[in-house]
Amino acid sequence: MDHFSLEEWRKYVKNELSEPERELYEDHLYICDQCLEVYLEAMDEEENSLPEMQGEDEFTNLVMAQITGGNPEEADKEHKELSNKESWFERWFPIAFACFMLVGGLVTMYRDKNQIDQD
Repeated sequence: MDHFSLEEWRKYVKNELSEPERELYEDHLYICDQCLEVYLEAMDEEENSLPEMQGEDEFTNLVMAQITGGNPEEADKEHKELSNKESWFERWFPIAFACFMLVGGLVTMYRDKNQIDQD
């Protein structure tokens, strides 16, 4: 099986190929895991080469305001509230889970120790 090089996949990602070539590459991705990995690498490189979008949060707020029919300030407030909820969960859930596992392990050790002492 012939494989495509990283440079060839870069051309695909940058849309520098003709339509028949693109179809050939896409069909090849369905059957070749090795080329899929190279394609993903080319995608990552292309994504990293794009310029950063200035005012990304403001843009998101304007779009959300248009979708909801509200004003940008309300959308910004909702976005910040959602972010605060996510960060609280992201911070405290792992700690709570670790404590739960620790207590569960201690209870199991205590039971096992008492069971051995009784035998």
